[in-house]
Amino acid sequence: MSIEKITEKIISEAQEYADNAVTEARKQEEEIINKALEDADKILLNVQNNIKAESDKVFSRRNSLAQLETRKMILQAKQDAVNECFERAVSEVYNMDEEKYIDFLVHILIDIGVKEGEVLFNKKDAETVGSKVIVLANEKGNKFSLSTNTIDAKGGFKLVSGKVEITATIESIVDDIKEEITPDVVKALFD
Repeated sequence: MSIEKITEKIISEAQEYADNAVTEARKQEEEIINKALEDADKILLNVQNNIKAESDKVFSRRNSLAQLETRKMILQAKQDAVNECFERAVSEVYNMDEEKYIDFLVHILIDIGVKEGEVLFNKKDAETVGSKVIVLANEKGNKFSLSTNTIDAKGGFKLVSGKVEITATIESIVDDIKEEITPDVVKALFD
């Protein structure tokens, strides 16, 4: 065989080998690209699922927090309404007709169970109803006296008998019954 034919055969075989190598490389390239696209789709789907799950968690937490805040606001509004009722009760007693107010104070003073002592009123009550309350209470066999000292309260009184001091201000009376009647007030307001 001649050198030309040998060279031609080598070139032909080399060309065929190169063509086969290129074809094989293109197949591998296509497989690699397809595999990468599949992996990318899986990763993208996984990321989308994770984002959805996380956003659902965040939404759920935010929704729960909003519901909790709403409940707290409603509870606070209810507590404010109940407190307003008790504040009104204090005002109603203090602003009742003078004769009823005097009867109310006499009744409380007698019901305390102490038969004698010094009774202190706020400045206004001491000037307007204090002596009347003392006179009416003493008509029932008690020995009360009107103090020249006054107390800081909207109404009611403080009884001092020896070392014993009994506070019967309107505010303290309402506070004493507040816990007991709050369920009834809540029921009346919100049922």
